[in-house]
Amino acid sequence: MGLAEALETYTRRRPEEVLLVRVRIDGSEEEALVFRGETSYLTRPTPADPALPVIPADAELLSVDRQRAPYSPVNPQIIASGLGRAELTQLLAEAGISL
Repeated sequence: MGLAEALETYTRRRPEEVLLVRVRIDGSEEEALVFRGETSYLTRPTPADPALPVIPADAELLSVDRQRAPYSPVNPQIIASGLGRAELTQLLAEAGISL
């Protein structure tokens, strides 16, 4: 399972959480929100075609912040911040999702 699909699956299973994901795509750092199985960019246009993954397979994961839903950029309720690939892999495994 790819990163995008794993994150979307996680948020479907944990709808009380929002994931703020930082990735590098073609040398550019981007931020995306993943909530209830859907992903949207905060820093670039989100692809209009729902068949296209918002986070491409070749994106480099920089970090993930877990927040309580609903997302609030002004007053975020952070559960954990700065998760790297190892911590994310463990979190997903605890939810029964392999990365």
